[in-house]
Amino acid sequence: MSNPLFKGAFPAREDEEFSGRGVRPVIFDILGPDRETSILPVGISLVLHVNPSSLTLKYTRTIERIQTKGGFVEQHWGDNLTNIGIEASSGGFMRLYSGLSNITSPATTQGSRRETLAYDSYLDLLALFHNNGSVFDSKGQVALQGIVKLTFDGGVYLGWLDSFTVSEEADKPYQFSISTGMSIDTEIQVWRTAVAYNRVSDTPQPDQPAVAHPPLDPSLIPYDPNY
Repeated sequence: MSNPLFKGAFPAREDEEFSGRGVRPVIFDILGPDRETSILPVGISLVLHVNPSSLTLKYTRTIERIQTKGGFVEQHWGDNLTNIGIEASSGGFMRLYSGLSNITSPATTQGSRRETLAYDSYLDLLALFHNNGSVFDSKGQVALQGIVKLTFDGGVYLGWLDSFTVSEEADKPYQFSISTGMSIDTEIQVWRTAVAYNRVSDTPQPDQPAVAHPPLDPSLIPYDPNY
């Protein structure tokens, strides 16, 4: 089987972070009601065709201010839902032999922009927003409600997409500008340590402080009579 002529920005898909190229893709997945098991087929996750131009995390607190006769009274209710704002692009609508295409009519001999890899990836993201973690039966009723999982740079965010805006601009005729927001129900951060251990025996035990190297042998320390 020959290699495809057009490839996405992340040919290794969800394993791209470990490909050695030093890039990290934004990955979407759908988890079941247990919030651990993916309900997508094995090895299939939604990797964005092009990474977002910006990904903004917004943390807010719920504060209620009440005006009384004696002044204002503030009630603090803790943290509000975290919101992630994503500004992205569909990527260029590139076709074989004809190059970038902004044609929408299917009657053209060389096809339209709808038959491009970038447009297919855009439709995948749009379907993710419409379904929003739901699985429907043959009658269109929700048979199972999952949750959207967003993974990027060691962070895992579980929630639902609550907005999706598509803009087609005159100065960018060969791509869509996409803006979407996601309300986060659960946030999981995976922290990486900068300390490297050469052997399993070097790792700290529960009652042992962490060290970056094995203990030094006193017999290897040179003797200084003037010390």
